[in-house]
Amino acid sequence: MAFVLTGEVSGKRVRFPLRPGRNALGRSSRNDIDLQNPSVSRQHAELEVTPQGAHLRDLGSSNGSWVNGQPVTSAVALRPGDRLRLGDQELRFEVAGEQGGASSVAQDPGTIAGVSLDEIPLSDPGDVSTGDRISWEVASSEVGHDPATEKALFRAVTEAGQMLVGAQPLTEMYDDVLGIVEGVVPARRILLLLTDTPDGTPAIRAARTADADTGEKLMLSRTIVRTVLGEREALLLNDALSDPRFRVQESIILQKVRSAMVAPLFDSNEVIGLLYADSDDPRVHYNREQLRAFTLLANLIAVKISNARLLEVEREQERMAQEVAAARQVQQTMLPSSLPQIPGYEILARQLPCFEVAGDLYDVCPLRDGRVILVVGDVTGKGMPAALLMSNTIAGLRVLYPEGLPLDQLAARVHQELLDCSDTMHFVTLFIGILDPSTHTIEYVNGGHNAPLMLCGEQELVELKATGTPLGLLRGSQFALARAEIPADAMLCIFSDGIPEAQNPDDLEYGDQRLIGSARRRCGAPLEGVADGVLADLRAFIGARPLEDDVTLILLRRSRADG
Repeated sequence: MAFVLTGEVSGKRVRFPLRPGRNALGRSSRNDIDLQNPSVSRQHAELEVTPQGAHLRDLGSSNGSWVNGQPVTSAVALRPGDRLRLGDQELRFEVAGEQGGASSVAQDPGTIAGVSLDEIPLSDPGDVSTGDRISWEVASSEVGHDPATEKALFRAVTEAGQMLVGAQPLTEMYDDVLGIVEGVVPARRILLLLTDTPDGTPAIRAARTADADTGEKLMLSRTIVRTVLGEREALLLNDALSDPRFRVQESIILQKVRSAMVAPLFDSNEVIGLLYADSDDPRVHYNREQLRAFTLLANLIAVKISNARLLEVEREQERMAQEVAAARQVQQTMLPSSLPQIPGYEILARQLPCFEVAGDLYDVCPLRDGRVILVVGDVTGKGMPAALLMSNTIAGLRVLYPEGLPLDQLAARVHQELLDCSDTMHFVTLFIGILDPSTHTIEYVNGGHNAPLMLCGEQELVELKATGTPLGLLRGSQFALARAEIPADAMLCIFSDGIPEAQNPDDLEYGDQRLIGSARRRCGAPLEGVADGVLADLRAFIGARPLEDDVTLILLRRSRADG
């Protein structure tokens, strides 16, 4: 039995066939299934297909894998219909051949004014019974000879010109443009179909019908749709009843349609849909003059729709830019405006968001007893949702600081709050440490975060490894306390995964070792120089490739004089 994964990646419908054996999934072209989603790790999971079935394993990904909402902690057997989630990316596991094909006309496009869209099978474009066909290029250059059609077309173009310069919303505009077409073409039905569906198949967006309550179906063949969309040709279909292929069909529509026209909605750049008109009047037989006028009107309508879409996008972008700027300002106020002076220590913090707002968080807060809290965290995902959860996490931490809870209890409280206020797709890796300058020790909890690195001389390296799972991920998680000493002249690097997981154009990761080497080469420099050098090395490594994740770095160094 063959299997596939289906879903939507980067706004596009996808279908990944699964081969027998192991199928690697992750955010890298080296995988069998490349999922370009920032929440997916480079080597995220493995799906193994055997004669007995299929199993999914997580490969230690940053943001985890789930099957039907349950986290994958070991190999999980899959059944057809199972929902897979890798980070934020959702896919469905299915048997090959049981999905709807994307090549057919929309099977469920909805109904407007009692009209729905189905298909009749035809073999190839040569089988389309047409009275005439005309390309948009010919329609725009050909001179019309029918005075009545030209007069109606001139009146319609004048009216359309007024519509083109207006700022009418799309939903209000559709019916108006069909009214303009109605003034040129006598028709029982005029339909506007757009290819703005997930799989690009035409769906009815507006309709004008003389008998909307009949429940009749518009029957368009895949061949007709393919010809109009792919070849940018308008088709004239006359005397459908005389076509023996149509006569055997039992559709009411095919018994009534005497003449029909289908034109591409070509916006002078691409085809965005179809314009359809038909008549059941035996006295009405559309001709080439009307087909030409119909094609030109379809072009004007397409230009208007595309311009209206661009205007809506521009307005939405302006609104989003204002909201993002406000969110960025609020987020900046949540981060420390300055860092405290710590006797016997130097400290520095840097953050580089990959978007306008960051999902990384950090905090440096002095306590009344002279100790200092150090926090670095990373919210799963990017952009606004991550930024909101980041702000919520910092606010929650600062409410809890004065209670003086042991760090394991503090982490447990924040963990429970995150479980209560967010879904399973959003959680936080979090390092919380308390530095005691008098004893030169740091007590900490590491909830699934990158292990901070303590550089002590040329050789010795101490890693402050995880003592628990990410916060807000699994109910019942517990967090253990750990402690480390800070020798004289030692430097502690606390960072987010935006540094080690940054990739160069060859998909190679920067990694911890390059970070260690970069920091060690500058151990004697001021912390400002260390941070500048590390970030410069990182940018040199990734080259022209942009940052794909937020970068946060805190450097803490104990002075030698305190040794």
